[in-house]
Amino acid sequence: MQHPNSPLLSVVVAVYNGEKFLDQFFSCLVAQNIDSMEVIIVNDGSSDGSMQIADKWREHLPQIQIIEQKNGGVSNARNTGLAVATGQYLSFPDIDDFFKPGMYQRLLDMALASNLDVVTCNGQYVWENDKKPARPIFPTDKLQSTGVLSGPAWLKQALDSRKFLHVTWLNLYRHDFIRQNNFHFEPGLRHQDIPWTTEVLLAAERVQYTSEQFYDYYIHSASVSHMPDNDDTLIRSARHYMKILEMLDAINQRYPEQVKGITACHWQIAKEGLGIIHTFDSMKDPRKKAGIVREFFDRGIWRLIWKSAKSPRLRWRLGRRYFRLKRYLTD
Repeated sequence: MQHPNSPLLSVVVAVYNGEKFLDQFFSCLVAQNIDSMEVIIVNDGSSDGSMQIADKWREHLPQIQIIEQKNGGVSNARNTGLAVATGQYLSFPDIDDFFKPGMYQRLLDMALASNLDVVTCNGQYVWENDKKPARPIFPTDKLQSTGVLSGPAWLKQALDSRKFLHVTWLNLYRHDFIRQNNFHFEPGLRHQDIPWTTEVLLAAERVQYTSEQFYDYYIHSASVSHMPDNDDTLIRSARHYMKILEMLDAINQRYPEQVKGITACHWQIAKEGLGIIHTFDSMKDPRKKAGIVREFFDRGIWRLIWKSAKSPRLRWRLGRRYFRLKRYLTD
């Protein structure tokens, strides 16, 4: 339980060599104009001027706390911040994005009015140098504002739209709910938001979504997730997603009653599995390709994907790919 004098909101921020973005990020925080807010900056081994910029903003955000640690990745940094956070609600924004004035106040108002475990809003994709027109993250014709729902009901609605993005930065989380369930981010795992969001929503009792767009997700060349790939980065990506599929399967088994009515909890395993197979197709070195495909079968990932593909269409798509995968082992 929170202390009566605890802040309403803890903003937990992982920072690694973010000097290019931090001034805008802190400007966004100041513009939220929330007095009852602590900001926990976890410096994940930055070697640039990130911490000098953070220090400069202390006069505008006196509630900043800076924690130093060796580089361990965003999940480790978030877990470090989560361990010391004292707020009633938690947020985990990315430093290279833009969130609009009023976002946190709007979400806090919704959360406090209905004692929500999770409250979430919409945002938009924004491309560097306006390479593409901005577009909503959740298409408004697919996902519209809701009343208070159970977490599984919202997860079903969101996954059934086929347009749901597993992210932490559009959400606020009730701290006691996260603590009582001992939720944490998986260290060293890229795209850890996928298992985190799935399990959090399966466990949540009270969730609400507003389609108001408060957050700009910035797609730029410096982002790790948008760097060009080679065979070695494709292998690392495939292994991350194999781990994610194993985690999703374990989550489904931990919440059998909730998952029973959400066929999309199985669909997302099959969908991400097809993504792994597409990764193999993009590799150029036959030996490296054969090695990771063999690992894919030996770890039981193919069996997991096939088991999770409930629809005839998915099974048909996977069946077509099976023989190509086996051919990679013999070419």
